Amino acid sequence: MLDITFANPHFLWLIIPLIGGLVWRWFSVPASIAVSSTDHYTKTAPRKHFTPRHLLLLLEVFAAAAFIFALARPQSDMEIVPVTKEGTDIMLVLDYSNSMDAFDPPSDMDDSAVRKGIAQGRIKDRLGVARDQINRFVSRRSGDRIGLVIFGHLGNLAVDPTIDHDHLIGYVNQLENSLLSQSERGTNIAGGISQGIIALKDYNETRRTIVLITDGDHTVPDPVYTPVTAAEAAKKQDITIHTVGIGSDDPFLLGPLSRMGATIRFDTRNLEKIASITAGQFFRAKDNKGFEDVMDTIDALEKTSKQRPALIYQRDLYPTLLTGGIAALGLAILLRHTLLREIS
Repeated sequence: MLDITFANPHFLWLIIPLIGGLVWRWFSVPASIAVSSTDHYTKTAPRKHFTPRHLLLLLEVFAAAAFIFALARPQSDMEIVPVTKEGTDIMLVLDYSNSMDAFDPPSDMDDSAVRKGIAQGRIKDRLGVARDQINRFVSRRSGDRIGLVIFGHLGNLAVDPTIDHDHLIGYVNQLENSLLSQSERGTNIAGGISQGIIALKDYNETRRTIVLITDGDHTVPDPVYTPVTAAEAAKKQDITIHTVGIGSDDPFLLGPLSRMGATIRFDTRNLEKIASITAGQFFRAKDNKGFEDVMDTIDALEKTSKQRPALIYQRDLYPTLLTGGIAALGLAILLRHTLLREIS
């Protein structure tokens, strides 16, 4: 049901003199003309209550009333109607270990081409690729609350679940390899999952999902959980975990990783078990295109309907009144100078 309110109700007092003017003009004696003889005129019975001039008067009064109501600025309050939107609450749990500095170029590129591509910014390390794919994923999910956890030796809540996606993307864009020291950049998958669970615990009215993105094995013991017990804790909270294993089997290493002769181990069975426990899915992405396809698949999977109240807003009605008033006034002027011309 629509409720009409007026932003400027004091203008409605002008209706009183308008009604007074209508009554006075309605019963006033019209203009007359003196003639020497009435022999050439046809006698008709006078119309006392409604004459053509009364039609003109009604049109003019209607126009004036429309303008007065327009000045009062009527507004309608729209009814609150539940709106069904697609969405879920998502925590992105991102690996921030040293191995995320590795590169996954196409297998047919030689070392010199790879180094040139890295120098020119055409080939990004795993962290850079993750940044791009996270931003792409977030920008497509306008109806969701999305947050971010990064984990090295410890799990760190970076951004609480939020619908302010610009804020989230801004934070993701600031994720550089130097944010933590090398000694802090282990792979504590259990710690990352536990922080994701904590961030989602207060949002139990909707579907809740963790997207775990990592390129290696769990190598840092967590004081509370193992990856499996963390997954079981998520299951108790009715939280689904999709696990994404990124990176090729033969990555290209630069800097400290190359100097240390680092080897990157990846046993996907752990990630498969985490996803299985929580009724999620495990995905393997060995290159940039594979990572993009995985995020597209997760985007398609996490579509759930939920109802939210529509925002209350007011709609101005004065444009309709102005249009009606101008039309009535224009018709009155046209008739007054054509069909219903009067003696003045």
